[in-house]
Amino acid sequence: MARLKKGLLGPISGAIGTVEGYELKGQFILRSKRNKPDKPPTEKQLACRAKMRLVNSVLSHCKAFIELGYAEVVKIQTYNAYNAAVAYNMQHAIIGIYPNYEIAYSQLKLAAGTIDTEGLSPSVSLQGNTLTFSWAAASAYPSSTDHVLLLAYAPQLKQAVFNLCGAKRRAAAETLTLPQSWQATPMHCYIAFRAETGDDCTDSIYLGAL
Repeated sequence: MARLKKGLLGPISGAIGTVEGYELKGQFILRSKRNKPDKPPTEKQLACRAKMRLVNSVLSHCKAFIELGYAEVVKIQTYNAYNAAVAYNMQHAIIGIYPNYEIAYSQLKLAAGTIDTEGLSPSVSLQGNTLTFSWAAASAYPSSTDHVLLLAYAPQLKQAVFNLCGAKRRAAAETLTLPQSWQATPMHCYIAFRAETGDDCTDSIYLGAL
């Protein structure tokens, strides 16, 4: 069943026979209806599906971070931020040979953009249940007003903790409080910066495992 949103000649939402319509980022898309294939999947297809499941198992816990971190990349695209992150990390953040794939956390990119990170020198330390992120302060506008984005991901718990609008770049430091349940749990830490106005962002930077 399909719905005509704006009259008989308006955009279609749903399926009519072999055609289906949907809305994506304000655009109305028509495509052939997808049917289940009769043939069994090839090893290449199975490998691709395995990569996607593995990447989704991590990124699905970081969606809010990714929505901001990839906003600049998808500004003029029809696909969304999460899909862009999945596509990139399927290609660059998986190691191993099918079916023994693993995530390379040092290669995982949770934000992507054009803001320069030269001279940033970020680091992170842990004391109790508090992560302290530090970096070289920026004094010149507009870099000085960029907001920091912080994220920690615990693979064993499949949980992420993040700050989507932390201190400004001129502050040179920000903290992230972890749940008490994370004590003695390995985690991976990331940092990025986003412009005070607009969607411009830095690439995320991996700060190591704690």
